Amino acid sequence: MFKKVLHKHWLAWLDKRIPPHSSHALNMRSVFILPSRFGWGFIVMCMCLFLLGTNYQNNLMLLLSYLLLSVMLLTLFYSYQNFAAIALSASSPKTVFANTSAHLTLNRIKHSDYKTTPEGLLQAHWLEINKLQLPRRKDTSTISFDIGNREQRLTVPLLLHTRGEHRLPRITFKSAYPFGLYHCWTHLDFDVKVIVYPEPKAGPVCEVVHNTEDAVGGKEDDRQGNEDFFALTDFIEGEPLNRVAWKQVAKTGNWVVKQFSEQKSDDVYLSLPTNTPLEEGLSALTQKIVSMQSQGLHYGLKLGSATFTPNNSISHMHQCLKALATYPNTPFDASSAKSSSHASISPAAPLAAQAADNSDFQGLSK
Repeated sequence: MFKKVLHKHWLAWLDKRIPPHSSHALNMRSVFILPSRFGWGFIVMCMCLFLLGTNYQNNLMLLLSYLLLSVMLLTLFYSYQNFAAIALSASSPKTVFANTSAHLTLNRIKHSDYKTTPEGLLQAHWLEINKLQLPRRKDTSTISFDIGNREQRLTVPLLLHTRGEHRLPRITFKSAYPFGLYHCWTHLDFDVKVIVYPEPKAGPVCEVVHNTEDAVGGKEDDRQGNEDFFALTDFIEGEPLNRVAWKQVAKTGNWVVKQFSEQKSDDVYLSLPTNTPLEEGLSALTQKIVSMQSQGLHYGLKLGSATFTPNNSISHMHQCLKALATYPNTPFDASSAKSSSHASISPAAPLAAQAADNSDFQGLSK
């Protein structure tokens, strides 16, 4: 009990001393430094040499003890300056499914107070694994990086078991550069959240077929289908890759997609099955959505008071999966799901990222 209270106060003190932020440039308030085991042994050795030199009046021993002690003091300042030159910023992690690893990408940025580049081995591990009720697994152990490498990105994985919106804990960074005499460390909170979708598992789902003609007063549905070829149109990010006219892409280099027309279509609304545990039902819905998305089918979702109109865009799929992840707390308006976009796609090469996501979902549905 006392340990939990002490830990709580320590975290509150950390929040005041090193507030959460998307980027951190280390300074005197955020860097902690103490001698390592090797450093304490080095200090004891210097003291022994000094006592022996004093006792036997040996000037060489005294000189050696002074020299080693000066190395110890100089290393203190150099270790701090090297570690304090680190500056990192975090990118929002991509959404993942439960029981898979989320990857927090850290970008090394230029420190405004230091012109030198940090060197040495930088170790990183999550500070509060128990806060997320996560067992300490292989991918949550300490990870080492060569901070002096030209690679400007560091990736720290974290295995997540439960669905929902998780706020990632603090990350502990430490270094013993250059001689291992001191340990420099810090605990940084990058104020990052990650959405964890339910784990896709096969199971029964409730499907309600809604006739489009009845819904729109007898008007014909003009959405994309797979009955009759209609025309070729320019490719828009988020459209299913199975509609791309690959022969035209190979000939002209222009990305175009096939448009189809159909006489009549029935919209399918998915919902939680009855007499099924909640988590099993959410996993079954996740699997069904992934499967229908990979096949290019239109689908809607009815979940509690939220209703998502049928669609088959990438953003629609992510909105539905996000609703399943946060159920019964849906933090957004379902009526805007059709026009909103998914925010966790990496800003670098969004088209490639969406294509990779689509191929991953196709693999899951098989």
